[in-house]
Amino acid sequence: MAVKFDRTPYTVRYVSEGKQKTYRRRPPPKLHDILPKDEVKLLQSKNSDFQSSDDYTVKSINPRQPNVLQIENDKGQATFVDYYDLQLQEINAPRDGVDPRDMPQNVEYLLWP
Repeated sequence: MAVKFDRTPYTVRYVSEGKQKTYRRRPPPKLHDILPKDEVKLLQSKNSDFQSSDDYTVKSINPRQPNVLQIENDKGQATFVDYYDLQLQEINAPRDGVDPRDMPQNVEYLLWP
């Protein structure tokens, strides 16, 4: 499943004090290179289930809040973390049409010494 990160404005409607209010929002720009399925390391401990320096998998990224990522541990538990509390460890998601298996660091065994 591809996640689309465009900054197209969207409309929010809600009712306050019996009146419907409408306003437009624009998602913030994405400030990191992390995508779903990538392996990341947590830089600051969040709680006993999400300790720093452990590796986690990025579960999802909300297109309307692209700088807050949902990460998942090996027990299947998930939490939300800001992008600046994470460090990218391993690329598992395709980027710009390039399969991660075709990236230079993954084909070193094909190179002659």
